[in-house]
Amino acid sequence: MRIISYAAAAILALTATAASAQFPEKVVTVVVGYTPGGSNDKVGRHIADGLKDTWGQPVIVENRPGAGGAIGAAHVSQAAPDGHTLMVGPVTITMIESVQANLPYDLDADFTPVAMLGQVPMVLAVGPSVPAKSVKEFLEIARSKTLHSGTTGVGAIDHFASVLLMESAGIKLETVNYKGGTDAMIDLIGGHVDMYFGSLTQLMQQIRAGKLTAIAVTGDKRSDALPDTPTFAEAGLQGMDVQQWWAIFAPKKTPDAVIEKINADINAILESDGTKAFFAQDGAYPDPMEVQELKDFVKSESEKWQKIAKQANMAVQ
Repeated sequence: MRIISYAAAAILALTATAASAQFPEKVVTVVVGYTPGGSNDKVGRHIADGLKDTWGQPVIVENRPGAGGAIGAAHVSQAAPDGHTLMVGPVTITMIESVQANLPYDLDADFTPVAMLGQVPMVLAVGPSVPAKSVKEFLEIARSKTLHSGTTGVGAIDHFASVLLMESAGIKLETVNYKGGTDAMIDLIGGHVDMYFGSLTQLMQQIRAGKLTAIAVTGDKRSDALPDTPTFAEAGLQGMDVQQWWAIFAPKKTPDAVIEKINADINAILESDGTKAFFAQDGAYPDPMEVQELKDFVKSESEKWQKIAKQANMAVQ
């Protein structure tokens, strides 16, 4: 029996090695659960281009926006677990389960973390309807009337950031949900909503163009991309511990050898000068991790946001 067991294990090992050696065998699709033009889309397309060059196979980005990324995630959860369908999963994927019941997927049961891509602080930006240049001026306006904050859905990072700001500053905000951050940003520029929490990657171009005003950034230090914009902590607002990150996920039961290959190939892309420059231009940074390190990170993030949701009495939808 022991000989048979060893033989079976050897066959499985050879099969896994063969699977990783042959991967990818066809077009690879990277699903982004948000609209084109946002930070998830920009990062996903950059990584997809790098993988296409590495693998010599087409790697396409498919946008499936809506429900805070849940529509795209549901699609990927049902895909064949062979590595040919992947997903850009932002921090929101560890948040949304805390406040939304009956999601069409389960993060732990339906997905395997594959590769961390990068991280970036969030920035509170205001449009023409809020003539504020500082946190102090913003809070004076926010305490005189109810401001409308654009979000990409209940449980999304911009929604959690709005909730944390309400808790920290003692203000009331009305949230307005959009299919994606690009739509929220367009309405912010047009004055249809008053404020939006976006990643620096997403909003830097509009801030530099003077179409939006940066009020403050999250994190424990100022961003090199916005050196004149203070952190919330500098302005006396504690508890704004929220940062955008992006990772690649695959359907559960994708072979470990394939997962390890994708992880190694993406980590090589993240170490390239071109990718470092891509992230740095908007205040972000690549953050390569080994597979187990990423699994531990995703688990800790899920636990963190569940705790915050309970402390803030965020109602489950």
